[in-house]
Amino acid sequence: MHITIPNQEEVLDSSTGKKYVSYNIHINGTYHCSARFSILKQLHERLKKQFGQGCLEKFPGGTLFYVKPDSKDATLRRFHLQAWIQKIGSQALLVDGETFQTFLLNSQKEVQKGPEEDVQLEIYLAHGKSVKVDIVSTDQTDDVLETATTVIGLDSSLVYYFGLYLVEDATGKVIVRKLQDFESPYVSLQRAEKGHIVQLRKAYWDIRVDSILQKNPTALNLLYIETINEIKKGSIQVEEDAADELANFRSKKERKAFLQLAAGLKGYGDSSFGAALTNYPKPGTKVKLALGNSLMKMQLDDGGTHDPLAEHTFQVQRMRCWKTATLMPGPSIPEVDGKKVNVELEFEYYLEKQNKMQWIKVLSPQAIHISMCLQFMVEEMLRLKRNKPIRKPSDRVNSFKPRRQKGGGKVDLDFLTGGEAAAPAGEGADNSAFTISVKLSELKKLVKAAEAEEDEAVRKLAQSVTEEMAASGETDPDDYDDEEDGRNSFAAMAGY
Repeated sequence: MHITIPNQEEVLDSSTGKKYVSYNIHINGTYHCSARFSILKQLHERLKKQFGQGCLEKFPGGTLFYVKPDSKDATLRRFHLQAWIQKIGSQALLVDGETFQTFLLNSQKEVQKGPEEDVQLEIYLAHGKSVKVDIVSTDQTDDVLETATTVIGLDSSLVYYFGLYLVEDATGKVIVRKLQDFESPYVSLQRAEKGHIVQLRKAYWDIRVDSILQKNPTALNLLYIETINEIKKGSIQVEEDAADELANFRSKKERKAFLQLAAGLKGYGDSSFGAALTNYPKPGTKVKLALGNSLMKMQLDDGGTHDPLAEHTFQVQRMRCWKTATLMPGPSIPEVDGKKVNVELEFEYYLEKQNKMQWIKVLSPQAIHISMCLQFMVEEMLRLKRNKPIRKPSDRVNSFKPRRQKGGGKVDLDFLTGGEAAAPAGEGADNSAFTISVKLSELKKLVKAAEAEEDEAVRKLAQSVTEEMAASGETDPDDYDDEEDGRNSFAAMAGY
């Protein structure tokens, strides 16, 4: 977790009329909350009591007099507070503990400057379509994720293969970061830059997991539309021979076959982070960075002077550790594609040919997001190695909340179309697009009617078989099996 306290401000306490200094805490590159000195000291005491002083930096001492926020003393105190909270952020045991998680969530609620209220949050899918879910403004990320996946009909056992991400626009071309459970997606979106959205995307890295999700119609379709979007963005490279076959599968709505073919293409399962600067193989090397399939990939771009398409790959398993650091502000702050970069990612890597460890630096506007992805990737590797199942909503003891979706009659299930919006009639229209545009309440009525009609047909068939067997002298009509795959009418209506 990358935590900084870049500044502090003076605040007037409306209840006492006295002024105090509030410290602005940024987590993973974005503002999260503000807290006064006394609140941070209380957190320190609780953590010290729970984990011991050895896990913590020394907490800065207090003063008898009010310290103005623009003074040198206030700046020095902020510097020490930042070192203290960064020590906490570097230890998973403390970060994942209830004490620190509760502090982060409650602090964000307090600075919302308003009461909890019933709201609707629009959650986008990879192709730009969206569903609106009814939540409370301060619901944390896991609550919102579970609510959203329930609305779209995803099996509860598959919920945490997906995550909520803050992205720059509906295309998801630039992912800012994955939303964490210590924050409220609604509040975080309100504070994000204009045009940002919350998007539902897959949250796993090992493509072998695909086989688990492809057994579920809703999960299959989510993977399908995300894969199409990645192909359109150019993250997945499609050769001419594969393009024809993919188009054929797409026209026939053979989503599983489409995904199985796409899984063999270059870039499948990768997350792209755009341009970056690195010191490997030499300082100032410009690359395009991607992460996936247990690899960090750097495609060189040196203007064509020497092997511009060369690619260096780094196995995540050979990274001894990695860290992020905030660069000091000033005229020397580097730029990448016209954007100033003030956070540096650095990882220590074993170079097999040289038989040595080397620190490799990466300057990227998405350095913090890359660091978070590395953490999620390693956690997944350990889970799979130990054969531990992914967590489920029911595992959230004492924190699971009931769904707040109201009625369920206003949710548009266009997401089931497989990412292909209906094209306008006329020249250039894609008339092969398959769309469903009905309300959930109407769809439920159709499903119920279909099931009733199906049950009646089965009943009549069973009666007919029984009569024929009785007429022929057979005495065991119970051997007839009236269970069939047709009961999954919802999936059948969606075109699977």
